[in-house]
Amino acid sequence: MRGTKMTRKIVIRTAAAVAAAATIAIASPAQAADTWTTTGSHLGDVCTFPMTTGCDGSASFVHDGEHLYVWDNVADGHSVVAEYWREDVGIGQRNLAWNHYGTGTRLDHNMNMAEGVGIRYRVCLGEYATGKVWACGDMKVEYA
Repeated sequence: MRGTKMTRKIVIRTAAAVAAAATIAIASPAQAADTWTTTGSHLGDVCTFPMTTGCDGSASFVHDGEHLYVWDNVADGHSVVAEYWREDVGIGQRNLAWNHYGTGTRLDHNMNMAEGVGIRYRVCLGEYATGKVWACGDMKVEYA
């Protein structure tokens, strides 16, 4: 009888562990949120309009994996935001990828785009707390 109780406890614990792992695996894709790292400054493919220090913020679109990187290059108290429009997500729908993590950081905005889909983007300065966007650079068009 003692062996049966022990076996039952092991089976229950194993089932609980498997259920927890399955829940994590299912929840992970839905939580594909932005990540950030400390990387220093980077010119990227597009910059904000040069202010007193040059390229205050920059952005690059990486085709492999469809990542939009957004760098904050200057300690000016402002956030850097990439404004972008995707061909596959509503005509004219404006999207924002905010890097509000501070100077010397890079935001990795991971997108799921089909091969050949176009993206137009530019990088701006802004105020994350209020959502106000200003001082934008030139528009760039690329394809996944």
